[in-house]
Formats: sequence, C-alpha cells, structure tokens
Amino acid sequence: MKKLIPLIIFVTLSSTSFGQFWRSKPKPTPTPKIVAVVNTNTSSLQEAKNIIKELNNELNLAKNTNASLKSKLDAANGKVKEAELNTQQVQKNADSLKAWGIEQQNQAFQWLDKYTQTVKRYHKLKNIAAIVAALFGAMLGMYCMRLVPPVYAAYAFALPIAGAILAFGGVWLFF
Repeated sequence: MKKLIPLIIFVTLSSTSFGQFWRSKPKPTPTPKIVAVVNTNTSSLQEAKNIIKELNNELNLAKNTNASLKSKLDAANGKVKEAELNTQQVQKNADSLKAWGIEQQNQAFQWLDKYTQTVKRYHKLKNIAAIVAALFGAMLGMYCMRLVPPVYAAYAFALPIAGAILAFGGVWLFF
C-alpha cells in the first residue's frame, strides 16, 4: 500500500498538469480566407459568364411565367366574380319562380275549392231535378192508371212507382 500512494499522487499530479497544459493553449479561431481572383484563368471567367447568362434567362423565364400566371389568376378571379353574379341572378330567378309557383298553387287551391263547391251545388240541383222528375213520373203513372183495363187493375198501382223510378233514374243518369 505504501508503494501505491506515490503512484496515485504521481498520476493525479501528472493528469492535472496535463489538463492544465491543454487548457492553457489558445484555441485557434478560423479566419476567413480571401481568395483573389486573377484574370489569368479565362475559361473560368467564361464559365461564370455563361452561368450568369443562364441564371438571367431562368430569371426572365420565371418573371414571364409569373406575369402569365398573374394574368391567368386575374382572369380566373374575374370569372369567379362573374359566376357569383350569375349565382345571385339564378337565386333571384329561383326565388321569383318559387313565389310564382306558390301563387299558382294558391290559385289552384282556390279554383279547386270553387270547383268542389260547384260540384256540390250541381249534385244538389241534380237531386232536386231528379225528385221533381220522379214526382212528374208518378203523376204520369197515375194518369196512365185509368187507361189500364180492369183485368189488370191490380198491376195498375205499380205504374206511378215505375214512372217515378224511371224518371228519377233518367234524370240522374243522363244529366
């Protein structure tokens, strides 16, 4: 154990001093490198000019495309506004058509009510006419009873009833 203590002290001191050594060195800071372009390499310069021309061409093409897209967008916006106006007009037409349909339906209901009342009145008058005809048929049957010979006098009482039925049915069926 006595031999280990100096070894531990040596390792501790040497590692501490070694760490101090590395810490004390200043860290190098990167410095920007300035490269001077010398006009001696003309092919590089030509390539750079060609690249700049291509970039200018692409920029001009992008500007033209942008202008074209902007004009198309303006046209599309105009069409959208026109479609909105058309939609509003169609909505107005639909509303007026709906109102017209409701008015026509109301008129149809009024006409149906008048028709129903007229039909009821017609049937009432038809029944009255049939009753009057039945009375006339019964009177005609009584008038004809005196023309029946005495042998058939028992059947003569059926003449007013038959006349009333025939007159009532005739008016009811044919009018």
